[in-house]
Amino acid sequence: MSVQEDRVSGVAYESFGETPANNIASASTESSGDGVEDNSVIVLKIQASRRDRGTPVAGAIFIVVNACLGAGLLNFPAAFQGAGGNAVGVSMEVVFLVFGAVAALIMAYCSDLCRVSTYQDVVQTVCGHNTGILCDLAIILYTFGTCITFIIIVGDQVDKVMQWAAGPEFCYHWYMNRKFTMSVISILIILPLCIPKDIGFQKYASFLGVASILYVTVIVSVKYYTGGYPPADVVTSPKTFTDVFIAVPTVCFGFQYHISAVPVYASMRKRNLGSLAVVMFFAMVIAMLVYTATGVYGGLTFGSSVTSDVLLSYHANDVSVTIGRAALTLDILTSYPILHFCGRTVLDGFYVRWRRLSAEDNLRQEFVRRVVETMAWFWLSLFFAIMIPNIGLVISVIGGLAAVFIMVFPGYCLIQAVLLQQPSENVHKDRALLALGVLYVFLGTFILGENTALAIIDDLNGKNSLQQICTVT
Repeated sequence: MSVQEDRVSGVAYESFGETPANNIASASTESSGDGVEDNSVIVLKIQASRRDRGTPVAGAIFIVVNACLGAGLLNFPAAFQGAGGNAVGVSMEVVFLVFGAVAALIMAYCSDLCRVSTYQDVVQTVCGHNTGILCDLAIILYTFGTCITFIIIVGDQVDKVMQWAAGPEFCYHWYMNRKFTMSVISILIILPLCIPKDIGFQKYASFLGVASILYVTVIVSVKYYTGGYPPADVVTSPKTFTDVFIAVPTVCFGFQYHISAVPVYASMRKRNLGSLAVVMFFAMVIAMLVYTATGVYGGLTFGSSVTSDVLLSYHANDVSVTIGRAALTLDILTSYPILHFCGRTVLDGFYVRWRRLSAEDNLRQEFVRRVVETMAWFWLSLFFAIMIPNIGLVISVIGGLAAVFIMVFPGYCLIQAVLLQQPSENVHKDRALLALGVLYVFLGTFILGENTALAIIDDLNGKNSLQQICTVT
């Protein structure tokens, strides 16, 4: 990737509100040759011309919160207890909150330098074509794993509803069995929502998602005081040093919003790092409060016996919890298509570039390709959801992968951005930024490897075995 001496035009400076030291975008567009960066430049120019109608700070905060909060919330009590108690869990949250917020600012800074508006385009433009392909594959794996988690959660909540309606022997009836109910609901509701080309009709799912997550947090907190559950054996300290890392996948999974952060930044009315810093501060405070309340009170209520899906630990006949299950299930059913759309878009773009399809061929083949990609995605995710016992195992794997988006790619982008620019007058600043980038890459790689290994070891030792709620022997 060659560095050119051309400067970005004054018009472009005004669009971004900043003055990059080098035209990284020009150098990187020359190396990729697929036109992705050119399209992003057009998008950003349109957005710059409409800054008065862009996303306000309050709106950006809501979008980031919605992208951050999700199904990983249910695993926080188990993660806190497994890591050695609430103090350890909350400490891990604070650490990753800071690292994650800084990473979002790094990616926003790089998006200004290279004039693109998506996470994957930043990586491709700054780090090169091959690294861009790795980023595409990582996004596909992450969104696919999250879709598996969604289906598992649907099965968990429907199990409890069936137990409430038919008693503890429900799953011995084939039409109430988890595999059957999970498959039928997914086929009838999720699959049709995944077929459309546009997901604009699901814009109201964001409000439903935040509302359901907040309701679950309130229920978990209130039930500690009013649920009448016996005193729990609460973990207060880790047995070994390695126990601390048990919470890392869940925390990474919970605070992974970076793929959405770059487009949010591109759409902001006041597009500058200061405004984004305000957005990140308030969004992370909200997310921290929600995750902490659920993790702490869920752990205090059930202690070390809490399940990987905390709602499964409550009585099946508890009406308020049942309402929470219904709201969460509805949110999951509408969230799966959104995650699928993100993954399918990257997958389809990867295929188009690989086959070097012309615009005419791309348009002609789009419908058939979309149906094939959707069907393959859906049936594979349903298969894995049926075969994998619970969300703990999936989160352990994709939580480690989330560290790649939080640390590895931002760190590498920062290193490349510093190296590609002309050396600044402050040599110590450049060295500090390089050191920060190296630290991010190292920590992210370590977390990915360590947590993937732990997930495999726990699975081989039977720690992720399915907790059957039927009581008939």
